[in-house]
Amino acid sequence: MNNTQTIKQTLAPAQVFEALARGLNIDYAEVETNDWELLTPQARLGFADFFGGFIKFRFSQGLDNGIQRDLKDKAAQYFSEFLNLDGDKNERYRVGKDRPSFYVLKPIGRSGINLDGFDIYKESQGSLILVDKATAPEWLIKALLVARKAKRNTERNQILENTGHFQSPEYKKWSKSHRSV
Repeated sequence: MNNTQTIKQTLAPAQVFEALARGLNIDYAEVETNDWELLTPQARLGFADFFGGFIKFRFSQGLDNGIQRDLKDKAAQYFSEFLNLDGDKNERYRVGKDRPSFYVLKPIGRSGINLDGFDIYKESQGSLILVDKATAPEWLIKALLVARKAKRNTERNQILENTGHFQSPEYKKWSKSHRSV
């Protein structure tokens, strides 16, 4: 039929805690195995297991999780935005307002501002489906680029804030002379 690639997405500990707080079901397994079990209060996992790197997590398969995740994300205010890094340190983005879709950018080489250094995957029920950039809609590429640029600008501004740039006399002088009326 078509040449699609599907990958199960793993979650970072922060994503697991967020999902559990929202009542979503999470599966867990030891790394290098496919023995997935539902994470319940009876599971014999300690707090350190979440950060130890020996356990992997994913959203449980099923319709309930998808509906709850969609309802949570309907209230988003931007058409496209960076969400977080997944468990494999790939960038996750939400695109759309009424019925948002989730995309993951996996680095395949040196990454710049454009998407040449990334493979694009669409999240679908806990799996990642490869999106062919050559046939992807132009609006999707633009939305991902806008969200990625906003993410990079936020990171840059945070670095400037942390180094004290915005408190420097030079910046204060420049800011006073460039205020909008």
